[in-house]
Amino acid sequence: MRVGTFLHGDHESWGLIEDDHVVDLPSLMSAARIPAASDLRGFLAQGGSTETIRDAFRRADRQRSTFSLTDVRLLAPLPNPSKIVCMGLNFEDYRQILGLEYLAVPQLFLKAPSAIIGPDDAIEIPQGYGSVFHEFEIGAVIGRRIRGIDEAAVPDAIFGYTIFNDIVLHDLELLTREYQQWAKNCDTFAPMGPWVVTAGEVPIANARMVRRRNGAIESSSSTAQMRRPFTEMVAFVATFMTLEPGDLVTSASPPAGPFVPGDVLEVEVEGIGVLRNPVTARTVDRRYAQALRL
Repeated sequence: MRVGTFLHGDHESWGLIEDDHVVDLPSLMSAARIPAASDLRGFLAQGGSTETIRDAFRRADRQRSTFSLTDVRLLAPLPNPSKIVCMGLNFEDYRQILGLEYLAVPQLFLKAPSAIIGPDDAIEIPQGYGSVFHEFEIGAVIGRRIRGIDEAAVPDAIFGYTIFNDIVLHDLELLTREYQQWAKNCDTFAPMGPWVVTAGEVPIANARMVRRRNGAIESSSSTAQMRRPFTEMVAFVATFMTLEPGDLVTSASPPAGPFVPGDVLEVEVEGIGVLRNPVTARTVDRRYAQALRL
């Protein structure tokens, strides 16, 4: 299943994306007399699952709740997670390029939900703060509340996967890790989408990942390069912090690279699809850049 968030006129909703149309799931569930949530996070929080969606299709007429994809705008599929837990230095091909040694335990940091944008939304680069890198990742969408979980049970706790870009002010981050949260949490620095694909339909152990800039491939990798699989990373995070339905845990990135205003970035992940975002510039206060000699 492909589940996404969309805008139809002034109506924002979420639904099941099939071929060239989208089924408005809150409307379908209401018709099927199933408790309906206004967004995907709410659906997961009330215990919703793929079986809930299938049940709604069995009990109601989908045609009354269907829109053509040409008549809607796809938004970030999960615009309001309570937290985004990003992992770092987890792809062997990127580690070799960087020349770094793995840490003894997984590296993690938090990304602000306010940085989220959706498909075709513009990434805005703050001018004067040095180079910006495109780190392309996969985000695991947590399907139920978990705290302390065996790795073997993690697959049942993941609702699905989406493409997630961890944009970073690269020169700022390189100055010192103390600036990492600033470098990674600027507005628009978390493109996500174009939808969430339910877990059983993504070849997550060996999914091909491609990063393109202006149509040209700049990096090609695979989840087979991940040192730690999602099962280990999710279990690790849940050891120390409660993961709520709709939270994201990311994969870390294969080899990343710079980009500039005017570029168009694309990420393709096998089993999920393609996420595309144009790049623009944004004027910001440069006093802090000058103080840091960027």
